[in-house]
Amino acid sequence: MLSYPKYFSKRSQLWHTTCFEKSCQFFDYCQKIINLIPTTSELAAKQSVTDFTRKRKLTFPKLITFILYLSVSGKNAGVDIKSGIFFNNARRNGLWPEATAVHRSAITKALPKVPWTIFQDLLGEAVKVAYQSWPDQPKYLWHGMSVLAIDGSKYTLPASAELRAAFDPHSGLQYPGKGHYPQCLVSTLYDVFRRLPIARHVGPRDSSEREAAIKLLPFVPPNSLLLLDRGYPGYDFIRELQQQYSGHFLMRCTAHYTFPAVERFIHSNKNEDIIYLQPSNKALNQLKSEERKNLRPIKIRVIRLNGPDGTVSVLLTNLFDRKTFHYNEFIALYSRRWEVETYYRDEKIVLEVEQFHGQTVNSIIQELLAAPIMTVISRTMMVLASDATAAGAIEPQFKNAILTLASEAAVLAPEDPESAVIIFNDILQAISRVKYYRPKRPRPPAPRVTKRAINKWATARLTKVAHA
Repeated sequence: MLSYPKYFSKRSQLWHTTCFEKSCQFFDYCQKIINLIPTTSELAAKQSVTDFTRKRKLTFPKLITFILYLSVSGKNAGVDIKSGIFFNNARRNGLWPEATAVHRSAITKALPKVPWTIFQDLLGEAVKVAYQSWPDQPKYLWHGMSVLAIDGSKYTLPASAELRAAFDPHSGLQYPGKGHYPQCLVSTLYDVFRRLPIARHVGPRDSSEREAAIKLLPFVPPNSLLLLDRGYPGYDFIRELQQQYSGHFLMRCTAHYTFPAVERFIHSNKNEDIIYLQPSNKALNQLKSEERKNLRPIKIRVIRLNGPDGTVSVLLTNLFDRKTFHYNEFIALYSRRWEVETYYRDEKIVLEVEQFHGQTVNSIIQELLAAPIMTVISRTMMVLASDATAAGAIEPQFKNAILTLASEAAVLAPEDPESAVIIFNDILQAISRVKYYRPKRPRPPAPRVTKRAINKWATARLTKVAHA
């Protein structure tokens, strides 16, 4: 337990840049973050009752913390090198005074003892603390509602037999047109205004994004609005969405090869209307007669969406009040869905999450959940840093924030809580120092390019085919 009065009586000079109220807020956040990682005695979901019962160098809290560090540590070194850097740094900072580097074989043996569900619970707790600590400002809401997006992305995995069988059995060089490495489908529930990953589902490469979205619905906070891309609309999905989700949604739908009611709306040249969606004949043929009787048309509001390239699509929503929710607001709001795409880019490029450190299903899901946990903590510290230092519109840089937190990840499970608060303050100052300056003008679209050299074997085959 942190000693609040004792700390401020001795360390008050560390807080000279902030007012006392902000200092208290950050102190309370530190306390909550330190309490996130459970001890072995608090752990209900263990693979075996004998796990973590003996006193070892790699205790349960240290192992969890080290996995959190590994998930965002990039590919610049192996596990042995990263272990030396991490544990030596924790010892020098006084967070783990007796810490020594752990060999990768010890980590390999310890990872299976931690079920990935522990990280799922830890993500939920980190999100809860983030919402409690987040500044209460209108800019993080839309008409008083939190706005969350659900989207999926493919992640490339190590080419182990276990991962191939679990996630992508039809991958491998023996299959024509398939690559050697398997992939999985990762679906994320993402708060687009606060830029927080709320929950995550990991499934096989060819699994349904719609089914994954339904599984993420229990994690949607109350009073929220969901944003969904054009791959989700369907009569069955919208019907199940209405049955399992009591909030509001806004989803994009294609203008062609879609619902007949949508196509009629497109030809009407209206900006918006109320339509009724009917199930397709193919869907009806798959149901029993009793199930067909329970089907009813779905009332929905439709809004025309004209793309910058001239393409026409529509937005579907269950917000019918036209006076309160003008159709132009929906068009502007839908563009914020791109934040979840940006987050996937950050995970794959900035954090290099696809450079996994394990080759089992359990270890892969551990890291895919650990990265959002570190993101939630970093984003919360970013908003506290920008609010405390009165940085205004200039926000801290996410890359610097999460890499700084990763380098000092031992602060999440300190043996000396007093030292932890000092390190937390150092992290906060380092986060506030590096700013992200958004472009003053929108960047023009650019074609996708590759920096790879031309494959001479592929070029030779194409030349041979051309001359044949």
